[in-house]
Amino acid sequence: MSVLDFLPEGDAAHARSDYVDRHEALSMLGVKPQTLYSYVSRGLIRRVPSSDERTSYYHRDDLLRLRARSVARSGHGPAAASAMHWGEPVLTTGITEITADGPRYRDRLAIDLARSNCSFEAVAEFLWTGRAPRERATWSTDLSIDAVAAQLAGIVRLSPELHIRQLLAEVVMVLSLAESRPQISEAPDADIGRAKRLLHAMAGTFGYMGPAKRFIRVENGERIAHGLARAMGLPQTRSNLHALNAALVLIADHEITPATFAGRIAASVGSDLHSCVGAALQVQFGSGLGLRCDRVEELLAAASRRARDGEDDDSRLRSAPMSFGFSHPLYAAGDPRAAMLLELATDVRRKGAMPAANRPASSKSRQHLTLDEALVVFCRALGVARHLAGGLLALGRAAGWIAHVFEQREQGFLIRPRGKFVAGPHRPD
Repeated sequence: MSVLDFLPEGDAAHARSDYVDRHEALSMLGVKPQTLYSYVSRGLIRRVPSSDERTSYYHRDDLLRLRARSVARSGHGPAAASAMHWGEPVLTTGITEITADGPRYRDRLAIDLARSNCSFEAVAEFLWTGRAPRERATWSTDLSIDAVAAQLAGIVRLSPELHIRQLLAEVVMVLSLAESRPQISEAPDADIGRAKRLLHAMAGTFGYMGPAKRFIRVENGERIAHGLARAMGLPQTRSNLHALNAALVLIADHEITPATFAGRIAASVGSDLHSCVGAALQVQFGSGLGLRCDRVEELLAAASRRARDGEDDDSRLRSAPMSFGFSHPLYAAGDPRAAMLLELATDVRRKGAMPAANRPASSKSRQHLTLDEALVVFCRALGVARHLAGGLLALGRAAGWIAHVFEQREQGFLIRPRGKFVAGPHRPD
Protein backbone atom coordinates (compact mmCIF):
# COMPACT_ATOMS: atom_id res chain seq x y z
CA MET A 1 0.00 0.00 0.00
CA SER A 2 1.25 3.49 -0.84
CA VAL A 3 0.94 6.59 1.28
CA LEU A 4 -1.03 8.06 -1.61
CA ASP A 5 -3.84 5.66 -0.76
CA PHE A 6 -4.37 7.46 2.55
CA LEU A 7 -5.14 10.73 0.79
CA PRO A 8 -8.40 12.20 -0.38
CA GLU A 9 -8.75 11.95 -4.16
CA GLY A 10 -7.77 15.58 -4.87
CA ASP A 11 -4.68 15.46 -2.67
CA ALA A 12 -3.61 12.13 -4.13
CA ALA A 13 -3.76 13.58 -7.63
CA HIS A 14 -1.71 16.54 -6.49
CA ALA A 15 0.87 14.25 -4.88
CA ARG A 16 1.15 12.11 -8.01
CA SER A 17 1.84 15.23 -10.08
CA ASP A 18 5.14 15.49 -8.19
CA TYR A 19 6.16 12.02 -9.43
CA VAL A 20 6.80 10.42 -12.82
CA ASP A 21 6.73 6.78 -13.88
CA ARG A 22 9.80 4.66 -14.62
CA HIS A 23 9.75 5.31 -18.38
CA GLU A 24 9.68 9.09 -17.97
CA ALA A 25 12.34 8.97 -15.23
CA LEU A 26 14.71 7.05 -17.50
CA SER A 27 13.99 9.47 -20.33
CA MET A 28 14.64 12.55 -18.16
CA LEU A 29 18.00 11.23 -16.94
CA GLY A 30 19.07 9.42 -20.09
CA VAL A 31 20.36 6.48 -18.04
CA LYS A 32 19.88 2.72 -17.86
CA PRO A 33 17.44 1.16 -15.36
CA GLN A 34 20.33 -0.11 -13.24
CA THR A 35 21.60 3.46 -12.80
CA LEU A 36 18.14 4.67 -11.81
CA TYR A 37 17.87 1.95 -9.17
CA SER A 38 21.33 2.87 -7.90
CA TYR A 39 20.25 6.49 -7.44
CA VAL A 40 17.22 5.31 -5.47
CA SER A 41 19.25 2.99 -3.24
CA ARG A 42 21.69 5.83 -2.47
CA GLY A 43 18.84 8.11 -1.41
CA LEU A 44 19.31 10.52 -4.32
CA ILE A 45 15.84 9.94 -5.76
CA ARG A 46 12.65 9.54 -3.78
CA ARG A 47 10.48 6.62 -4.90
CA VAL A 48 6.90 5.66 -4.05
CA PRO A 49 5.30 2.35 -5.13
CA SER A 50 1.85 2.20 -6.64
CA SER A 51 -0.97 0.75 -4.56
CA ASP A 52 -0.56 -2.67 -6.19
CA GLU A 53 3.28 -2.42 -5.86
CA ARG A 54 3.69 -3.48 -9.51
CA THR A 55 5.27 -0.22 -10.56
CA SER A 56 6.98 2.78 -8.96
CA TYR A 57 6.95 6.53 -9.28
CA TYR A 58 9.99 8.80 -8.93
CA HIS A 59 10.13 12.34 -7.57
CA ARG A 60 10.34 14.88 -10.37
CA ASP A 61 12.44 17.44 -8.44
CA ASP A 62 15.08 14.84 -7.60
CA LEU A 63 15.31 13.83 -11.25
CA LEU A 64 15.65 17.45 -12.36
CA ARG A 65 18.36 18.07 -9.77
CA LEU A 66 20.41 15.07 -10.89
CA ARG A 67 20.01 15.99 -14.54
CA ALA A 68 21.11 19.57 -13.85
CA ARG A 69 24.19 18.33 -12.00
CA SER A 70 25.12 16.18 -14.96
CA VAL A 71 24.71 19.05 -17.39
CA ALA A 72 26.63 21.38 -15.05
CA ARG A 73 29.88 19.59 -15.86
CA SER A 74 29.82 21.24 -19.29
CA GLY A 75 30.31 24.84 -18.17
CA HIS A 76 29.46 27.82 -15.93
CA GLY A 77 26.02 28.52 -17.38
CA PRO A 78 24.65 25.03 -16.76
CA ALA A 79 26.33 25.04 -13.35
CA ALA A 80 24.34 28.14 -12.45
CA ALA A 81 21.17 26.39 -13.58
CA SER A 82 22.10 23.41 -11.43
CA ALA A 83 22.48 25.70 -8.42
CA MET A 84 18.78 26.52 -8.60
CA HIS A 85 17.93 22.82 -8.03
CA TRP A 86 19.69 21.96 -4.75
CA GLY A 87 23.04 22.54 -6.43
CA GLU A 88 26.07 24.60 -5.44
CA PRO A 89 25.62 27.73 -3.25
CA VAL A 90 24.92 30.96 -5.13
CA LEU A 91 24.90 33.43 -2.22
CA THR A 92 27.38 34.08 0.56
CA THR A 93 25.94 34.05 4.07
CA GLY A 94 27.35 34.09 7.58
CA ILE A 95 24.03 33.32 9.25
CA THR A 96 23.41 29.58 8.95
CA GLU A 97 25.38 26.58 7.78
CA ILE A 98 23.67 23.25 7.03
CA THR A 99 25.55 20.38 8.68
CA ALA A 100 24.90 16.69 9.28
CA ASP A 101 23.94 17.69 12.84
CA GLY A 102 21.34 20.17 11.61
CA PRO A 103 21.61 23.91 11.00
CA ARG A 104 24.42 25.78 12.71
CA TYR A 105 23.46 29.36 13.56
CA ARG A 106 26.73 31.23 13.11
CA ASP A 107 28.91 29.13 15.47
CA ARG A 108 26.21 27.34 17.50
CA LEU A 109 24.18 24.29 16.52
CA ALA A 110 20.44 24.94 16.63
CA ILE A 111 19.92 21.67 18.51
CA ASP A 112 22.39 22.71 21.22
CA LEU A 113 20.66 26.07 21.63
CA ALA A 114 17.27 24.35 21.85
CA ARG A 115 18.44 21.79 24.43
CA SER A 116 19.95 24.53 26.62
CA ASN A 117 16.55 26.27 26.72
CA CYS A 118 18.09 29.39 25.19
CA SER A 119 15.16 31.71 24.59
CA PHE A 120 13.84 32.19 21.07
CA GLU A 121 14.38 35.92 21.56
CA ALA A 122 18.07 35.39 22.33
CA VAL A 123 18.49 33.19 19.25
CA ALA A 124 16.74 35.79 17.08
CA GLU A 125 19.11 38.52 18.31
CA PHE A 126 22.05 36.18 17.73
CA LEU A 127 20.97 35.64 14.13
CA TRP A 128 20.42 39.37 13.60
CA THR A 129 23.58 40.75 15.19
CA GLY A 130 26.07 37.92 15.58
CA ARG A 131 26.57 38.85 19.23
CA ALA A 132 26.68 35.94 21.70
CA PRO A 133 23.13 35.13 22.81
CA ARG A 134 21.93 36.23 26.23
CA GLU A 135 20.29 32.88 26.84
CA ARG A 136 17.46 34.16 29.08
CA ALA A 137 16.76 37.25 26.97
CA THR A 138 13.21 38.60 26.77
CA TRP A 139 11.85 41.75 25.16
CA SER A 140 9.77 44.66 26.39
CA THR A 141 6.27 44.91 25.00
CA ASP A 142 5.59 47.80 22.66
CA LEU A 143 2.11 49.05 23.54
CA SER A 144 1.67 50.37 20.00
CA ILE A 145 0.87 46.75 19.12
CA ASP A 146 -2.52 47.27 20.80
CA ALA A 147 -3.53 49.63 17.99
CA VAL A 148 -2.40 47.06 15.43
CA ALA A 149 -4.40 44.39 17.27
CA ALA A 150 -7.51 46.59 17.08
CA GLN A 151 -7.11 46.95 13.32
CA LEU A 152 -6.59 43.23 12.95
CA ALA A 153 -9.76 42.58 14.94
CA GLY A 154 -11.70 44.63 12.42
CA ILE A 155 -10.29 42.56 9.57
CA VAL A 156 -11.20 39.32 11.35
CA ARG A 157 -14.77 40.51 11.94
CA LEU A 158 -15.14 40.87 8.18
CA SER A 159 -13.48 37.49 7.48
CA PRO A 160 -13.82 35.32 10.58
CA GLU A 161 -12.56 32.12 8.90
CA LEU A 162 -9.06 33.32 8.06
CA HIS A 163 -6.33 30.68 7.95
CA ILE A 164 -3.30 31.31 10.19
CA ARG A 165 -1.24 32.09 7.06
CA GLN A 166 -3.67 34.88 6.20
CA LEU A 167 -3.67 36.20 9.76
CA LEU A 168 0.12 36.39 9.76
CA ALA A 169 0.16 38.18 6.42
CA GLU A 170 -2.50 40.63 7.59
CA VAL A 171 -0.69 41.55 10.82
CA VAL A 172 2.54 42.22 8.88
CA MET A 173 0.61 44.47 6.48
CA VAL A 174 -1.09 46.34 9.32
CA LEU A 175 2.25 46.88 11.06
CA SER A 176 3.67 48.21 7.82
CA LEU A 177 0.81 50.70 7.49
CA ALA A 178 1.35 51.79 11.09
CA GLU A 179 4.92 52.90 10.29
CA SER A 180 4.66 56.58 9.43
CA ARG A 181 8.36 57.31 8.85
CA PRO A 182 10.68 56.33 5.98
CA GLN A 183 12.62 53.23 6.95
CA ILE A 184 15.43 52.76 4.47
CA SER A 185 17.90 55.37 5.72
CA GLU A 186 17.41 54.88 9.46
CA ALA A 187 19.92 53.36 11.86
CA PRO A 188 19.99 49.55 12.15
CA ASP A 189 18.72 49.72 15.74
CA ALA A 190 15.43 51.13 14.47
CA ASP A 191 14.83 48.00 12.43
CA ILE A 192 15.82 45.80 15.36
CA GLY A 193 12.94 47.41 17.26
CA ARG A 194 10.61 46.79 14.32
CA ALA A 195 11.75 43.19 14.14
CA LYS A 196 10.88 42.61 17.81
CA ARG A 197 7.45 44.20 17.40
CA LEU A 198 6.84 42.12 14.30
CA LEU A 199 7.57 38.80 16.04
CA HIS A 200 5.46 39.81 19.06
CA ALA A 201 2.57 40.76 16.77
CA MET A 202 2.83 37.54 14.75
CA ALA A 203 2.73 35.51 17.97
CA GLY A 204 -0.35 37.39 19.15
CA THR A 205 -2.33 36.40 16.05
CA PHE A 206 -2.33 32.76 17.22
CA GLY A 207 -4.90 33.87 19.79
CA TYR A 208 -7.51 33.81 17.03
CA MET A 209 -6.86 30.09 16.65
CA GLY A 210 -7.14 29.44 20.40
CA PRO A 211 -10.13 29.42 22.76
CA ALA A 212 -10.14 33.22 23.24
CA LYS A 213 -10.63 33.88 19.50
CA ARG A 214 -8.83 37.21 19.79
CA PHE A 215 -5.37 38.75 19.64
CA ILE A 216 -3.33 37.74 22.71
CA ARG A 217 -0.51 40.16 23.47
CA VAL A 218 2.88 38.89 24.64
CA GLU A 219 3.28 40.62 27.99
CA ASN A 220 6.23 42.75 29.05
CA GLY A 221 9.26 40.55 29.76
CA GLU A 222 7.38 37.38 28.82
CA ARG A 223 8.97 34.89 26.46
CA ILE A 224 7.30 34.57 23.08
CA ALA A 225 6.87 30.86 23.75
CA HIS A 226 4.91 31.68 26.92
CA GLY A 227 2.70 34.16 25.13
CA LEU A 228 2.18 31.69 22.32
CA ALA A 229 1.09 29.00 24.77
CA ARG A 230 -1.45 31.39 26.30
CA ALA A 231 -2.68 32.38 22.85
CA MET A 232 -3.27 28.76 21.86
CA GLY A 233 -4.90 27.91 25.19
CA LEU A 234 -2.19 25.49 26.35
CA PRO A 235 -1.49 24.77 30.04
CA GLN A 236 1.52 26.76 31.24
CA THR A 237 3.46 23.66 32.23
CA ARG A 238 7.23 23.55 32.21
CA SER A 239 7.30 20.83 29.54
CA ASN A 240 4.90 22.71 27.25
CA LEU A 241 6.84 25.97 27.53
CA HIS A 242 10.21 24.32 27.03
CA ALA A 243 8.89 22.37 24.05
CA LEU A 244 7.41 25.43 22.32
CA ASN A 245 10.55 27.52 22.86
CA ALA A 246 12.78 24.69 21.62
CA ALA A 247 10.63 24.20 18.52
CA LEU A 248 10.88 27.90 17.63
CA VAL A 249 14.66 27.78 18.07
CA LEU A 250 14.99 24.67 15.89
CA ILE A 251 13.10 26.21 12.97
CA ALA A 252 14.43 29.78 13.23
CA ASP A 253 16.53 29.52 10.06
CA HIS A 254 17.57 27.05 7.40
CA GLU A 255 19.92 28.90 5.09
CA ILE A 256 18.58 30.05 1.67
CA THR A 257 15.11 28.53 1.48
CA PRO A 258 12.76 29.76 -1.28
CA ALA A 259 11.01 32.08 1.20
CA THR A 260 14.34 33.38 2.52
CA PHE A 261 15.50 33.99 -1.03
CA ALA A 262 12.34 35.99 -1.72
CA GLY A 263 12.97 38.11 1.36
CA ARG A 264 16.57 38.72 0.29
CA ILE A 265 15.47 39.73 -3.21
CA ALA A 266 13.07 42.27 -1.70
CA ALA A 267 15.84 43.55 0.56
CA SER A 268 18.26 43.85 -2.37
CA VAL A 269 15.94 46.32 -4.12
CA GLY A 270 15.51 48.46 -0.98
CA SER A 271 12.14 47.25 0.32
CA ASP A 272 11.36 47.97 3.96
CA LEU A 273 11.49 45.25 6.60
CA HIS A 274 7.76 44.53 6.63
CA SER A 275 7.63 44.22 2.85
CA CYS A 276 10.59 41.81 2.90
CA VAL A 277 8.96 39.61 5.55
CA GLY A 278 5.64 39.87 3.69
CA ALA A 279 7.31 38.62 0.51
CA ALA A 280 8.86 35.72 2.41
CA LEU A 281 5.49 34.85 3.96
CA GLN A 282 3.76 34.69 0.59
CA VAL A 283 6.36 32.26 -0.73
CA GLN A 284 6.45 30.25 2.51
CA PHE A 285 2.76 29.48 2.28
CA GLY A 286 2.84 28.18 -1.26
CA SER A 287 1.29 24.73 -1.58
CA GLY A 288 4.73 23.18 -1.96
CA LEU A 289 6.11 24.71 1.25
CA GLY A 290 4.21 25.94 4.31
CA LEU A 291 0.98 24.20 3.35
CA ARG A 292 2.78 20.84 3.36
CA CYS A 293 2.03 20.71 7.08
CA ASP A 294 -1.68 21.03 6.31
CA ARG A 295 -1.38 18.19 3.80
CA VAL A 296 0.35 15.99 6.37
CA GLU A 297 -2.54 16.72 8.76
CA GLU A 298 -4.97 15.62 6.08
CA LEU A 299 -2.96 12.44 5.66
CA LEU A 300 -3.09 11.73 9.39
CA ALA A 301 -6.81 12.47 9.53
CA ALA A 302 -7.42 9.99 6.71
CA ALA A 303 -5.10 7.43 8.30
CA SER A 304 -6.82 7.85 11.67
CA ARG A 305 -10.12 6.81 10.17
CA ARG A 306 -8.54 3.57 8.96
CA ALA A 307 -6.06 2.88 11.76
CA ARG A 308 -6.17 0.14 14.34
CA ASP A 309 -7.05 1.21 17.88
CA GLY A 310 -4.05 2.55 19.74
CA GLU A 311 -1.89 3.21 16.67
CA ASP A 312 0.00 6.49 17.03
CA ASP A 313 0.75 9.35 14.63
CA ASP A 314 4.40 8.49 14.21
CA SER A 315 3.60 4.87 13.36
CA ARG A 316 0.98 5.90 10.80
CA LEU A 317 3.48 8.11 9.01
CA ARG A 318 6.29 5.58 9.24
CA SER A 319 4.15 2.68 8.04
CA ALA A 320 3.87 4.12 4.54
CA PRO A 321 6.58 2.99 2.08
CA MET A 322 7.28 6.64 1.27
CA SER A 323 6.83 9.62 3.55
CA PHE A 324 4.24 12.02 2.22
CA GLY A 325 5.73 15.47 1.83
CA PHE A 326 9.37 16.29 1.39
CA SER A 327 12.34 14.04 2.19
CA HIS A 328 15.04 16.64 2.69
CA PRO A 329 17.98 16.05 0.33
CA LEU A 330 20.36 17.81 2.74
CA TYR A 331 19.92 15.14 5.44
CA ALA A 332 20.64 11.69 4.06
CA ALA A 333 20.59 10.17 7.56
CA GLY A 334 17.45 12.02 8.65
CA ASP A 335 16.76 15.57 9.78
CA PRO A 336 18.10 16.09 13.34
CA ARG A 337 15.50 18.82 13.90
CA ALA A 338 12.70 16.34 13.20
CA ALA A 339 14.25 13.83 15.59
CA MET A 340 14.36 16.41 18.38
CA LEU A 341 10.78 17.51 17.71
CA LEU A 342 9.69 13.90 18.19
CA GLU A 343 11.63 13.79 21.48
CA LEU A 344 9.86 16.94 22.63
CA ALA A 345 6.49 15.52 21.58
CA THR A 346 7.18 12.34 23.54
CA ASP A 347 8.08 14.36 26.63
CA VAL A 348 4.91 16.45 26.33
CA ARG A 349 2.81 13.32 25.92
CA ARG A 350 4.43 11.59 28.87
CA LYS A 351 3.80 14.51 31.20
CA GLY A 352 0.42 15.45 29.83
CA ALA A 353 -1.14 12.00 29.43
CA MET A 354 -2.39 12.76 25.93
CA PRO A 355 -4.82 10.35 24.18
CA ALA A 356 -3.22 7.29 22.61
CA ALA A 357 -4.37 8.26 19.11
CA ASN A 358 -2.08 11.31 19.14
CA ARG A 359 0.93 9.76 20.81
CA PRO A 360 4.27 10.06 19.05
CA ALA A 361 6.23 6.83 19.08
CA SER A 362 9.88 5.88 18.79
CA SER A 363 9.33 2.95 16.46
CA LYS A 364 12.16 1.95 14.18
CA SER A 365 11.61 2.40 10.48
CA ARG A 366 13.27 2.28 7.12
CA GLN A 367 12.71 6.00 6.79
CA HIS A 368 12.88 9.18 8.84
CA LEU A 369 10.11 11.68 9.36
CA THR A 370 10.57 15.03 7.69
CA LEU A 371 10.52 18.30 9.59
CA ASP A 372 6.96 18.99 8.39
CA GLU A 373 5.73 15.60 9.54
CA ALA A 374 7.50 15.86 12.88
CA LEU A 375 6.14 19.36 13.42
CA VAL A 376 2.59 18.11 12.84
CA VAL A 377 3.13 15.24 15.30
CA PHE A 378 4.57 17.77 17.77
CA CYS A 379 1.55 20.08 17.47
CA ARG A 380 -0.85 17.17 17.87
CA ALA A 381 1.02 16.12 21.00
CA LEU A 382 0.49 19.61 22.41
CA GLY A 383 -3.18 19.44 21.48
CA VAL A 384 -3.33 22.71 19.54
CA ALA A 385 -5.86 23.54 16.85
CA ARG A 386 -5.46 22.16 13.34
CA HIS A 387 -3.39 23.97 10.72
CA LEU A 388 -1.14 25.64 13.29
CA ALA A 389 1.99 23.61 12.49
CA GLY A 390 2.60 25.59 9.31
CA GLY A 391 1.92 28.83 11.18
CA LEU A 392 4.40 27.88 13.89
CA LEU A 393 7.00 27.19 11.22
CA ALA A 394 6.43 30.63 9.69
CA LEU A 395 6.63 32.39 13.07
CA GLY A 396 9.92 30.73 13.97
CA ARG A 397 11.38 31.17 10.49
CA ALA A 398 10.56 34.90 10.49
CA ALA A 399 13.53 35.41 12.83
CA GLY A 400 15.79 33.97 10.14
CA TRP A 401 14.16 35.97 7.35
CA ILE A 402 14.86 39.17 9.25
CA ALA A 403 18.50 38.17 9.74
CA HIS A 404 18.87 37.58 6.00
CA VAL A 405 17.25 40.92 5.22
CA PHE A 406 19.82 42.66 7.42
CA GLU A 407 22.68 40.69 5.85
CA GLN A 408 21.50 41.40 2.32
CA ARG A 409 21.41 45.12 3.06
CA GLU A 410 24.97 44.98 4.37
CA GLN A 411 26.15 43.14 1.25
CA GLY A 412 24.55 45.88 -0.82
CA PHE A 413 24.06 44.27 -4.22
CA LEU A 414 21.01 43.74 -6.40
CA ILE A 415 19.89 40.13 -6.81
CA ARG A 416 19.07 39.87 -10.48
CA PRO A 417 19.45 36.37 -12.00
CA ARG A 418 19.61 36.01 -15.77
CA GLY A 419 17.37 33.75 -17.80
CA LYS A 420 18.52 31.61 -20.70
CA PHE A 421 16.20 32.15 -23.65
CA VAL A 422 15.04 28.97 -25.35
CA ALA A 423 12.92 29.41 -28.47
CA GLY A 424 9.57 27.68 -28.34
CA PRO A 425 7.69 26.04 -31.20
CA HIS A 426 6.77 28.29 -34.09
CA ARG A 427 3.30 29.75 -33.80
CA PRO A 428 1.54 30.61 -37.02
CA ASP A 429 0.01 34.06 -37.34
